Amino acid sequence: MVRQKNSWKKIRFNYFVPSLIDISDNNANIRWDMKEFFEFILGHKHSDLNTAVPLGDEIADLEWNTVHFDEKNDLYYCQLSKNRSKDIPSKKKLNHNKVPLELEDDEYIGEFNLLVYDARYDLLIVQSNFFGLTVKQIATTLSILRQRIKDAINKSEKNKPKGIALEPLIDPSEIARIKRHNIYRRIVVKGSDYNFAAADDYKESPLNKAIANLSKIGGLNFNIELSMSRSARNKSLDVKQVREIIDEVLNIRENDTVDVAMSIASKANEEDPVDVVNLIEPRLTSEISIEVENRTTIGSEYIYTNFCEQSYLNDKANMRGKASRVSGLTQES
Repeated sequence: MVRQKNSWKKIRFNYFVPSLIDISDNNANIRWDMKEFFEFILGHKHSDLNTAVPLGDEIADLEWNTVHFDEKNDLYYCQLSKNRSKDIPSKKKLNHNKVPLELEDDEYIGEFNLLVYDARYDLLIVQSNFFGLTVKQIATTLSILRQRIKDAINKSEKNKPKGIALEPLIDPSEIARIKRHNIYRRIVVKGSDYNFAAADDYKESPLNKAIANLSKIGGLNFNIELSMSRSARNKSLDVKQVREIIDEVLNIRENDTVDVAMSIASKANEEDPVDVVNLIEPRLTSEISIEVENRTTIGSEYIYTNFCEQSYLNDKANMRGKASRVSGLTQES
């Protein structure tokens, strides 16, 4: 059999401010200093803390052997896993029948998310994994693990527990970057009020023309999608018109009380990957490329090292500097 070449995989990272939420006062959010959380895990054995967190049909778990502290760069990192015992795939050899994967009662299929905590700027960076935990599931898992650690060190919050929210860092420069792109593959605009369409400022705008007749049929909501999904990858929606719609939506959002949202899929050039960005809340993200050996699972240390070298600590990308510039708040453990 001819040996297959290794493949290249792109991995995206999303940037968050980890915050503590007072359940009795949602406005009392403060930044969560995660050092105590990581130091407890680094100083204890797996048997000292139950890290399995039920999430409906799935179970989240901390991968203890992936927890490390990069002292030189003041970065903690670990992996969380999403484990399932349903919808189990089979093994298959070509020209042979499939063979079921038989799991023991305490075995699961696992998918993984790398978490990197920047102790210098109190930021949490999360590896995006379509098959792994969602941001909401990660926040829930961290909330429960934090409470268990608080109980273990006799700082219980049972009378007034705090939850955890992961607030995405918003990168305003993304808007200008997207507007410089040359290929627009898809735009989606949603709104819940057409009244702005009557304003003189918008009468000749492309978006206004698309929804101008909404009031005639009694509609209140609109969802407009234009795409190039089945065309050659170098084809684009009309660049001038798309940029006008971007300006219009941003102007509406800034100057009116209209509920409007817009996402856009675009790329700078034909060979670049497609970016999908929420233009109202453009979240800070970064991406790396790593070589993956066939029939292997990517190790957490390998992902972390490439994340630092290609993105976070890279002099050119300088994602650490960029992330620190758009963050703020106070601290508490």
